[in-house]
Formats: sequence, structure tokens, C-alpha cells
Amino acid sequence: MTPESGRPALEGPTTASAWFDRIPPWARIAVPVAVVAGGTAVVASLMAAGSSPPATPEALCGSAVTVHLESRGHSDIDVARSLQLTTAGDAQRVSGTVTFLDDAGADHHAALRCMVRSDGEVLRVTSVRVSE
Repeated sequence: MTPESGRPALEGPTTASAWFDRIPPWARIAVPVAVVAGGTAVVASLMAAGSSPPATPEALCGSAVTVHLESRGHSDIDVARSLQLTTAGDAQRVSGTVTFLDDAGADHHAALRCMVRSDGEVLRVTSVRVSE
């Protein structure tokens, strides 16, 4: 108690942030920066996943050849990265090479050819040929 007021004396200012004072100064900066950077990365990856690149005749042909060979029981399919694109009438012809393993495990190298037609802005594969 203080002699002049008759009230008990306070021993000092009480702080509600005593736990904050125990956190090292580097953590006070690093943790919020890491949280913001992580949140930014998550948002950026979600936005990138939502926007798919436009379909190209080469990509469509590569997918069609893979599906065609898988349906025949072949595995380890590798379509060449550089495919040739030529115009054939009202369609586009994609040609290149593909390697795959047959049922017996033999390695095959084959030529591929796809015809891709355009219906407005939609591309579709109309034929797929693989020949050795």
C-alpha cells in the first residue's frame, strides 16, 4: 500500500506480450516472411494449374500415339520431342518417330503419322498410324 492513497502499489506495468519477448528476434522476422512466401507460392501454383497451355497438333498426336500403343499392350512408349508438322489439304499432318517395348520386351523404333483436323478452334486427331 502506498502511504498517501491507501491503495496497494503496482510493481510495474503488466504486459500481455510476455511470450512475445521470449521469441528470438530472428524468428520474429523469418516466420512471417516464410508464411507469406509459402502462401504466395500456393496461390501461384493454383493459378498456374488452372490455366492449361493451348493444345498443339504435336501434343495431341503424341497423346494419341501413346493411347494407341498402350491399347495394343505396348509399354515404355517414348514419342520423339521434335515432330514435323505439315499441311495436307484441310488438315495438318504430324510425323516423327516413337520407341516402345512390345509384349515380349523387344525394343521397337517406328515412324508415326497423325492427321489433325480443326473444327473451329477445337483440334481433333482423325487418324493415327505407327509403322516399323
